[in-house]
This record gives sequence, C-alpha cells and structure tokens, in this order.
Amino acid sequence: MKATEPNRFSGLIPTGFFATGDTLPLLPFAVIDVETTGLRPRHDRVIEVAVVRCDPTGSPISEWSTLVDPGRDPGPTRVHGISASDLIGAPTFVNALPELITQLEGAVVVAHNLSFDAAFFSHEFQRAGSAPLDCYGLCTLELARVVLEGQSGFSLGACAAALGIEHPDAHRALADTRVTALLLQELIGLITTDESSTPPLRLTES
Repeated sequence: MKATEPNRFSGLIPTGFFATGDTLPLLPFAVIDVETTGLRPRHDRVIEVAVVRCDPTGSPISEWSTLVDPGRDPGPTRVHGISASDLIGAPTFVNALPELITQLEGAVVVAHNLSFDAAFFSHEFQRAGSAPLDCYGLCTLELARVVLEGQSGFSLGACAAALGIEHPDAHRALADTRVTALLLQELIGLITTDESSTPPLRLTES
C-alpha cells in the first residue's frame, strides 16, 4: 500500500510517529468517534458523531458533537444508550455534514480503531453526495500497540485504564472522543524525547 493510495483508513492517508515516509508539517489533530446503528458501514448508519480538536502536542482545544437522525431504528440502545426519542429533532447526516467538515478541516483525523470510524464516514459522505475526506489519518489503537507493548488488551477502555485516564459514559461519542484525545496526548508524551518539541508524524509506506 502506497501512502498516496491509501485504503486502510477508507481514503485517509495513513501516518504514524514510527513510520518511515516523508515527514509532515506540524498539524492539529481532529479526534473523532461515532455511534452507529450497527457494525456494518455499508448498511448501518451514524447516529452520533463527536470531534475534539487538539493542538500538535495533543492538547484539546475545542469540541463539538451532535446526535444524527439515521431515518431508521437507532439499533443497540443497550450499548450506546441512544433511543429513538433522543433522535427526534436531530439533524440528518447531510445537515450535519458542513459543520463536520469544518471541524476536520486542516487536521490529522484520529480515532481509536480509525478504520471503523473512517469506513462509516466514507459511506455517509457517499450517501450525502459529498467528496470523500482528503486528510491524513492516525489510529491510536495502532499507536498504543507500539507504545504500550505488552498489555493484555488495547481497547480504548484498557488503554485508558493503563494510563490512569478516567472513562465515564463509555460508548457515547463525545465521552469516547475526550478519552481518545487524552490517550493521544499521553502517548505523544511517552514517545517525546525532547520536552521542547513534538515528535514528527510521517507518512506510512508500504
């Protein structure tokens, strides 16, 4: 897989702190999370999306979230806690899309298991008749497997617990995004060798 022809993150260009490709300029991060009606991006729909923007060190600077009307049953309420009544009056993905694009603009898109969130974005953008995202991508799950090597698990909850990050209200988009942003910041801190600088992101090459 060439960095210029990505497929792992549904069109996002893969990057990593331990990659060997070209170095990127310092960019902010847009940490994302979605809640969905199911696990199949081709068939299921987004019902909640959140973005926490962070500076190049991983420090959170702003956040945004919205429920999304999928036009169908919200799916496993027992998991995400979102009921059909919660979605009354929520925007459709098409209506939420302009603000979402603004939130992601000019940033490296980050998620824990980015391939999942990016796949849902890819299909929702396609349904909305919008061009796919043209951004860099970074997966904290992949990063944690390197930085926290030796752990028994690398779920968001397990990584947060290992680093002493509280994780209230799990499986809600904004709560999970806040935790992922803190995880990103902690992981960057663990790999930073010079306190006056941020480790460079590089393109992931095949």
